[in-house]
Amino acid sequence: MKAAGRAFGAFYRAFTNRYLSFFFRIALGLIFIISGAAKLAEGAAFVGLVEEANILPHSLARAYGTALPYVEIIIGALLILGLLSRFAAGIGSLAALSFIVGNSTRLYRGLYGECGCFGGIAFLQFSTRDALIVDVVLLIMAIQILVHKGEFLSLDSKVFSRKIPVTG
Repeated sequence: MKAAGRAFGAFYRAFTNRYLSFFFRIALGLIFIISGAAKLAEGAAFVGLVEEANILPHSLARAYGTALPYVEIIIGALLILGLLSRFAAGIGSLAALSFIVGNSTRLYRGLYGECGCFGGIAFLQFSTRDALIVDVVLLIMAIQILVHKGEFLSLDSKVFSRKIPVTG
């Protein structure tokens, strides 16, 4: 029992490490910006991919496919700047969950082709199975930022710092 407690304590210390949080914040931000920009460049073709998945009703799929690239770019920028980091990580975790649902559905239906996660960037194309693994990693990264607050080297620590009034 003590060994499990020590192992959990070591895991928790590593998971709440500020350097890990900083690395995850920057990495996740870059991934979201690259992914969003690539999807934005694809335009209607990406929206068509979302509609073809037949997971959402067509009108909702069109709205999701149209808004997702912009949301990803905004999330990425906020994470890199460290501004509203926990909010951005929360929205990023919801996005990662939607990717997990989408790729799991594709796998269930036997669709093993490229996921379209990074638009037309050829060297970043993943099979649906590999994309599902990447999505789980993205979710873990976002959760770590939520747990730790991601304030190390961030604008959050400057903009939202609480100043203790000096009484005299």
